Amino acid sequence: MKRETLLKRLAKQNISKCSIAYKMAIGLYTGEVIRPCYTSGSGRFTSNQDHTQELCTLLDKLNVKYTHGNDSARGGLCGNWVKIKTNIK
Repeated sequence: MKRETLLKRLAKQNISKCSIAYKMAIGLYTGEVIRPCYTSGSGRFTSNQDHTQELCTLLDKLNVKYTHGNDSARGGLCGNWVKIKTNIK
């Protein structure tokens, strides 16, 4: 799939351009592992931000093949990853 095709499909979707999943989908490359979870804040106000489901839903709408999983030791939230299988040029 060409990158231009992916961007055209992404433009047709009814999704906010400010969302994290949209920003992650813009920077897709073959073979990279995307980690859609991150930590926000500091001290006792720290919280985990998980955008795995949002990203997977967007990739399904774009017809992009992917795998997802968790590589943390005890299945923690920050171990989620998504790997793109579709060849994007």
